[in-house]
Amino acid sequence: MNEVMLCTTNDLSENQLRPDFQNHYQTVISRFFNRDPEIWPVYQSQDIHNLIHHKESFSGSQQHYFHHQLKHRTDIPHNMCTDQRPFDPLALFVAHGCKDWQDPKAVENVISTPCDPAIQGATLATITNPNLVYKEYAGLATDLEQLVVRQIAQLAGYDPSQAGGLFTQGGTFCNLYGYLLGLRKTFPDSIVNGLQNKQLCMLNSESGHYSNMTNLTLLGLDMNHQVIRVHINEQNQICINDLRRRLEECYKQGIQVPTIMLTFGTTDTFAIDDIKQVCQLRDDVCRKYQITRKPHIHVDAAVGWSLLFFRHYDLNENPLSINQATLNSLNALKPLTEGIRYADSFTVDFQKWGYVPYTASLLMIKNKQDMEALKQDASYFTYFEHEVQKKTHLQSTIECSRGATGVFAAYSALQHMGIEGYQTIIAHGLQNANYMRAKLNEHPRCKVVCAENHGPSVVFRLYPEQALQNDDSTHLFRSEQHITEGHQSMDDLIQTTLYHRNHFNRRKGCYLKTNWVESIARTSYDKNDHCLYLPGEKAVFLNPYTSRADIDKFCAQF
Repeated sequence: MNEVMLCTTNDLSENQLRPDFQNHYQTVISRFFNRDPEIWPVYQSQDIHNLIHHKESFSGSQQHYFHHQLKHRTDIPHNMCTDQRPFDPLALFVAHGCKDWQDPKAVENVISTPCDPAIQGATLATITNPNLVYKEYAGLATDLEQLVVRQIAQLAGYDPSQAGGLFTQGGTFCNLYGYLLGLRKTFPDSIVNGLQNKQLCMLNSESGHYSNMTNLTLLGLDMNHQVIRVHINEQNQICINDLRRRLEECYKQGIQVPTIMLTFGTTDTFAIDDIKQVCQLRDDVCRKYQITRKPHIHVDAAVGWSLLFFRHYDLNENPLSINQATLNSLNALKPLTEGIRYADSFTVDFQKWGYVPYTASLLMIKNKQDMEALKQDASYFTYFEHEVQKKTHLQSTIECSRGATGVFAAYSALQHMGIEGYQTIIAHGLQNANYMRAKLNEHPRCKVVCAENHGPSVVFRLYPEQALQNDDSTHLFRSEQHITEGHQSMDDLIQTTLYHRNHFNRRKGCYLKTNWVESIARTSYDKNDHCLYLPGEKAVFLNPYTSRADIDKFCAQF
């Protein structure tokens, strides 16, 4: 099978904003990202108003006092507070000192500012304080959780009547569930007897999130012998041919593979693994080796899940007037987006491209019966009513407490913004990303990397003038990809990296707050299956407030 290759659009004329799209965008911003106290009562507090509009009211002496308190204070006040202000001054000071994700320049990573309805919805859960672990502690909140599960199942192409899911504390926990589901389904007795004498190996991608590895250390696996990191192609997608080779090697040796961990939108370059192709590969190999308990395929879609809002978008009618470059991107991404429905489970982070406050992560499961494999001994749960236990996933969850803030916030965001609102604000980010790629491609010293991935992440390397005397940036980058350790050109690679790093440090935070990344691409694999990783710079366009003027100012620095 061939690796997926995606087209790119570098023409600035195809990246122009269309007036009708601008109208849609302004409507979404004014309704759902405007912090309007007339619409959203949570903003009526003067302290909150000052926080949103960056109106600090702290003198120099107050700032010094608060900083000292933060570093050295140990006491709890003996007397009750009689101050009628709703917020403690130190807490307000800290809030003013937090990272401002509303700043249009904030494009460092896969983090966004929450929308107004999500903040308002989170307030409801904070006040009522339901615990989703147990129906009696949560009331109707568990029903709301399952409503959101059905909505996302429908969005992804799962059967809502058969799908399951639960909200948990971050994408790392969702990915941990993905590994656990594979372990329990492959070795049902492991929930009591553990993994002693089990011949197993987990497979994940070299470009996957670090939680793909840290979760395995939590599970007590031998990281040198029970984990295989599968090669990646030049777009940082999992290599289909290497995956087949590794999977077959395991089965030839009698080693079971509980879980294959894939990624739908890597953190740095937004690589999307071809999920459908991997599922077909798994089924083919399992038939060949007569494996009855197939690997559980979990997809870390924490970043990229939001593309599901475009599953049924009419690219020909184009009702939102998205520009041509981004229509091309959506068309290229569509087959990969459809692949989600083949996964056994996947991770949804509403707190990223869903514009919901931390934490709001959802584990989605294609077949809710898979949760039965995680069920612990009912005798452990003696102080819960036996019949009521069955109304939640109490016996199958990692946590003993599950807050409902994410549920209320996610539901509120979905209800208010709807598919059209999400399509608009996501398209805004994609259009910004495509525009920046086109602008950077105008600079001879800049090489945009992984442009074929089409997502909100823009990654690039800068080259010094002297390096371009005989070559262009594309050729230099290709040459770097073929360098091996000890090669005479390693010095040039290091010098280029130092040049770019110094350039980055000099303008850090100017116009756009980008991020330095130690791995945006790789060199060719050597005879020992080793490669080197090439560093570079990235900007991630999730921010609903970032404008083209910000991008123009940033690119003018080169």
